[in-house]
Amino acid sequence: MSSILSFFWVLLFCFTAELSFAQVNVWRWQNPSVQGNTLNSVQMVNLKIVMACGNNGTFIKSTDGGITWDVSNLLLGDSLNLNGLNFLDSDYGMVCGENGFIFKTTDGGNSWTKLITATTEALSGIAIIDTNLAIAIGLGGTILRTADGGINWLPIPFETPGDLTSIRNLHSDFITITGHNGLLYKSIDSGSMWKQIVIKTDTNVIGNNINGQVFYDTNTAIVVGDLGGIFTTNDGGKNWANRSVENISAATLHSIDGKDPSGGIYATVGEYGAIFYSTNTGNAWSKVNLGIADTLNSISFFDRLNAMAVGRGGIIISTSDGGANWNFLPSKPMTNPLNGVAFPKGDTSLGIAVGLYGTIMRTTNGGVHWDIIPRDSTNDLHSVTFLNSSEVCAVGQFGTILRSNDAGLNWKPQASGTLKYLKSVSFLTPTFGWAVGDSGIVLSTVDGGSTWTIHPFSKKRFFSGVAFPDSLHGYICSDHGVYISIDGGVTWSDPDDVTYYLNCTSISSPSVNEVRFTYLPCDFITDLKTPGLLLMPGGIMRSHDGGKNWINTNFNTLLSSVFFTDDLHGTAVGYYRIGRQDFGFVTHTTDGGTTWKEQDSHTYEILYGVAFGTNKAGTAVGTGGNIIRITTDE
Repeated sequence: MSSILSFFWVLLFCFTAELSFAQVNVWRWQNPSVQGNTLNSVQMVNLKIVMACGNNGTFIKSTDGGITWDVSNLLLGDSLNLNGLNFLDSDYGMVCGENGFIFKTTDGGNSWTKLITATTEALSGIAIIDTNLAIAIGLGGTILRTADGGINWLPIPFETPGDLTSIRNLHSDFITITGHNGLLYKSIDSGSMWKQIVIKTDTNVIGNNINGQVFYDTNTAIVVGDLGGIFTTNDGGKNWANRSVENISAATLHSIDGKDPSGGIYATVGEYGAIFYSTNTGNAWSKVNLGIADTLNSISFFDRLNAMAVGRGGIIISTSDGGANWNFLPSKPMTNPLNGVAFPKGDTSLGIAVGLYGTIMRTTNGGVHWDIIPRDSTNDLHSVTFLNSSEVCAVGQFGTILRSNDAGLNWKPQASGTLKYLKSVSFLTPTFGWAVGDSGIVLSTVDGGSTWTIHPFSKKRFFSGVAFPDSLHGYICSDHGVYISIDGGVTWSDPDDVTYYLNCTSISSPSVNEVRFTYLPCDFITDLKTPGLLLMPGGIMRSHDGGKNWINTNFNTLLSSVFFTDDLHGTAVGYYRIGRQDFGFVTHTTDGGTTWKEQDSHTYEILYGVAFGTNKAGTAVGTGGNIIRITTDE
């Protein structure tokens, strides 16, 4: 991937330049509002200063208690995940992550130095004892120790049956580590030697992965882990009590913290938005219903009552009463997957995005703010298009067709005559439009959607895209190729001899002889909305003669959307996978699709839709409520 090879140079620029709307040729986050990469670790340095790090090299900082966040150093390293951080004070800190990465700052994160660790193991946590001494842990039982501020890191010989997950220092001598398979270790000599503490209740040795821990003193501790495991000790680990409760059992717990001088208040977070708090040193736990399903990865208390937690999709929450009540910072994010986005031709300010659960989002200022448009229906929406500057149409699940006559503020349903999933809608004029979807469903309207006519197709193909560049020439993407009409949709060619799965989202060239589709070559119908889909070759399929002949441009990606603003300028989006990690994929052409240049999306989220009002500004949407935008000076 060209972006992987060149990303470091982009990051050097991002190191010194603030990510602002003044930048050009850079994809920037718009939703979630701070940024959308998953956050893996957070620390409240004090009531005002908060640091967090996460996927895609993300580091963010707040100096006002989480009301606003500085993302000027959003991207560190070469976009690998950052899993842990620790700050000694508001200036001195370190972050660690994949490939043995450790970065150090002495000015509160304004600048960073990459430290040489001589390991490629992923690091999961780091503890700074003082400006000289620090310890990092990671996969395969990795323990690294520095006594000179990070100039040299020495591996600590350590034989362990599992990966290490968290590290904490109660004070300079007493340090503890947790890991998989019930691992818990302590050091009483600043990390030179380690002794295992066996977590055992009655006669049962605990084999759960232990992901988080907190020691109130050398005797009193709580550890949390898989399957909602919570275990407490008050004698230094000689005896343990199982404090797991029934309503935690489905959720893996990732982190726990508490700084109550009396030792009573603690809170733990984990999968499916799990939040539990205790006011009696972990003997009993109460569940907090925050109404989210996003995984929470880390929690940090500054004092007895004030804490913050972070997690998937960049979610940030805070409490000021010890964990009983939580607020979203800066506000509750919209994280529903978004499938499509549209802007009126020639307009880069007014935009509509649609997605799962009937989600409709609207902007009137180029995405500086996206508002959620409330709706009664929760039917998934898949495609949206502007008929003109004020009329909009969206289609989706169960034959849903929605129409707005006031630029997306209010929506009314239209009778489609079908319950099949509609995947694409396209209008040539405010009255002449088409919609297609599953099982060969094809609809047309000549009155702006007041009535829709069903066109029977004998073969129940999977139709994913439709467009009419003019009133006669029409194109439908299917799981077996491109259906072409030259008589306004009265008759259609049958591409039986083609075995391309086509995901058409844009045929926007003024010339009907110039046709472009995104495609995924395969001989079966695939649901592109399934996370973890097997990676297959994908590309752009082009025709310069109205669909008689096709030219393929291959990418090692899954492509889901393409948009051309004119004969020359086009952008395609999707995702690619390296190992188990997805990366949002963007590629751009300025010569009509002959050549393509990959652009850094700066997101791990899968991108499902892209649209440009002009070739000067475009927006892409995807999983996690992801909305990113680019402005260009070309």
